Amino acid sequence: MRSTVYVRNFESTLRLLAERGHSVHVVADTHLELDPTDLIGRLCREFPRITHTPPPRRRPRGWSILGNDLRRGLDYLRYLQPEYANAPKLRRRAEQKAPPFVISALRRPLVDTRAGRWLLARAIDACDRALPRDPVVDAFVREHAPDLVLVTPLVEPGSPQSEFLRSARALGIRTGLCVYSWDNLTNKGLVHDPLDVVTVWNAAMKEEAVTLHHLPAERVVITGAAAYDHWFAWKPRRAREAFCDRVGLDASRPYVLYLCSSKFIAPDELPFVRTWIEHLRASSSTLREVGVLVRPHPQNTDVWRDADLRDLRNVAIWPRAGGNPVDEDSRADYFDSIHHSAAVVGVNTSAQIESAIVGRGVHTWLATEFRETQEGTLHFKHLRSVNGGLLHVATTVDEHLAQLEQAVRDPAGAAERCRRFVEAFVRPYGVGEAATPRLVAALEATAARAAVAADSGPWWGGIVRAALSKTAAELEDVARARGSRKVKTKPPREKSPQPIAPAAAPTEPVPAPPTGGRAFEHYLYVRDRVRALREMEPASEAVTESERRMLSVVGRLWDATPDTIAALRQQGEAISGVRASDYGPAETATRARLERDLRRLLARGDRALWVDEPKALGGFGFNGLAQLYNEDTLRFFRVLSLLQDAAVLKEFVQSTTRRTVWEIGGGWGGFAYQFKTLCPDVTYVITGQPELFLLSAVYLMALFPTAHIRFYDHRCPDAFWRDWQAVDFAFAPESAVAELQPPSLHLTVDVAALERMTPGRIDRHVRRAYDLGCSYLMSAGGARDGQPDGASVVSAAIDRFYWRHPVSAPLYAAKRLSLSRESADSTYLFGWRRLHA
Repeated sequence: MRSTVYVRNFESTLRLLAERGHSVHVVADTHLELDPTDLIGRLCREFPRITHTPPPRRRPRGWSILGNDLRRGLDYLRYLQPEYANAPKLRRRAEQKAPPFVISALRRPLVDTRAGRWLLARAIDACDRALPRDPVVDAFVREHAPDLVLVTPLVEPGSPQSEFLRSARALGIRTGLCVYSWDNLTNKGLVHDPLDVVTVWNAAMKEEAVTLHHLPAERVVITGAAAYDHWFAWKPRRAREAFCDRVGLDASRPYVLYLCSSKFIAPDELPFVRTWIEHLRASSSTLREVGVLVRPHPQNTDVWRDADLRDLRNVAIWPRAGGNPVDEDSRADYFDSIHHSAAVVGVNTSAQIESAIVGRGVHTWLATEFRETQEGTLHFKHLRSVNGGLLHVATTVDEHLAQLEQAVRDPAGAAERCRRFVEAFVRPYGVGEAATPRLVAALEATAARAAVAADSGPWWGGIVRAALSKTAAELEDVARARGSRKVKTKPPREKSPQPIAPAAAPTEPVPAPPTGGRAFEHYLYVRDRVRALREMEPASEAVTESERRMLSVVGRLWDATPDTIAALRQQGEAISGVRASDYGPAETATRARLERDLRRLLARGDRALWVDEPKALGGFGFNGLAQLYNEDTLRFFRVLSLLQDAAVLKEFVQSTTRRTVWEIGGGWGGFAYQFKTLCPDVTYVITGQPELFLLSAVYLMALFPTAHIRFYDHRCPDAFWRDWQAVDFAFAPESAVAELQPPSLHLTVDVAALERMTPGRIDRHVRRAYDLGCSYLMSAGGARDGQPDGASVVSAAIDRFYWRHPVSAPLYAAKRLSLSRESADSTYLFGWRRLHA
């Protein structure tokens, strides 16, 4: 697979192959942006027979670059065939990717004819077939020794996956293509290599494989659309009223779901959607008040992040990040949005097929803006014609509005039309017969066939290679020169007088500071989860004045912009009081004080526990003794040092079994980041007011982009604890503390959260840690405004359930690890669980 994005459409196939005892090794680059839930990672953990690695890393190789250019040339020539006469946008896209030598050749009169193009294509194909294989790919395939090599999507421009097929054929291994989606055979590149099996969804796609790609009909197997099998079993998760309230629509009115398209199909869809809604509002009484839910395409979300359609009444954009449906929660949201709608509207998207499975009428308007990506694409005709057609197509806006009005009045009226289409296009062997078993059977049958003779290419290949070797060498030199220019040397940094040992690596290396856009997607995801938590929250004990002030500031994140999220770390001031503005170049007094404190801490503590303040999301501080530090960084180092002095931290750093840590409150996520960096093999639970997760959860997701995140759901609390060993961060509201049931709990941490609470809530948290068998409890804080007795109340609560360890005595802590600015009331308590409370 070209990336882990493609796992989505083959999840059921991989599962069934593993269940039937086959070993499946997936070769794909990880795509963090469109695969944020790490679907392949989850499959690998669930099925030991499924494994995953990225493709082998290779240096620029002239023969590979030349092969890619040759195949791009062939891909472009296909769009000059008669069947693409009305597809100008597809042709322009292919031309932009075509190599210059093909464009130059076509300028010659004799070449730019039907016969001339045919001869040119045959010459290019002969050169491509003669190219030598990549020895790195040969070795990679030989090492894995598979019975069958499958690729998807294969038809990208230049077909870079062809090299894996050619290495497999040279080793006598059978090969196959699993067609990824319904449009792949018509609006992408060509299949350039012979294959033993090609799996397609339906008869229409088989015809495309045979007529457009010249594949032998006997090797093309119709299986149905395995990617959609799971949709047939879904039921709505939320009642219609609850769903409408969640997305921001009037539940008393029916709503129309607008499904956005990809960037290629609809690069600027927002103006069209606004105009379309204005037409609705100016039409009949039925459509004037109808709700509109706009669902952005997961690969075309930028324009929707800050889009404002509130002036159009009863319109919602959700989820703004696109919500790629690759896990249970996102799929449930997606299904509910279709199920509860009265009708679906879209330009040209696979979501229209999924809507047909749910049974909702699908409508489109042949607007001039999208002529080239509706009627100008071959796959669009499937929606119009297969088994009577799925789409209700209108050529004018008035016709479209009339069709929509009928649909809103009778949402079930399109069910039979949807069924006919699904029966022909998605499940051609009957609506009740799943496609996945047929796809797996086709692969098993291919792998079970007798071995094939090794194919090392044409006998005349050496002659052609000799003629092309100079070109390949020149391409390689250019590629390497470009690569060397990308590497910029930096002068050596002046060594620190007291260097700090680097922290242990987290589960996955923390990348360069994420962009605001990437973190903003995390924010939109978390905001949806926090809204769901607030909807289900039971009445809880009133918060204190100190908490109220803190929540009022954090509450501004409900309507955050990408710029706000790009500097999210600076919102932590509301929790810890540490401000970015205090760390400017002019703050020499603050710098001198903190540097003195840092020297003291490093002299008395263990340098291996130090973790710099990350620069991601607006991280701030001073540079000097450490790369980046501020008062929060020093405070967290103090807590970690106390845990080490109590002989506790070592068992988390060196543990060979998964351990669970519960942090009360969670703050802005800073201590969780440091602890997880030093102790990657822990499941870290954070409880608190749900609004705080807008800060802590987003921050941790950005800093640990491959981490597995989970949010509590009051409706199915048991799901929170499933596959516990695979969870990195789990977030639950304070109201769920009494229901916490982790498989084990090894450490409870409070970084200035308990002292803000009322005595009853303090007691409830400490008692719950004790009841869960938690061995250790650490509390680090001090008196706060509005809670002058907070520290003493916390101390008394801990004393009822835990023995204090001497290291936690304020005098000892002040002597060993004090910070000059810390209040005299600051309290650092560490307790061992009492045998009897």
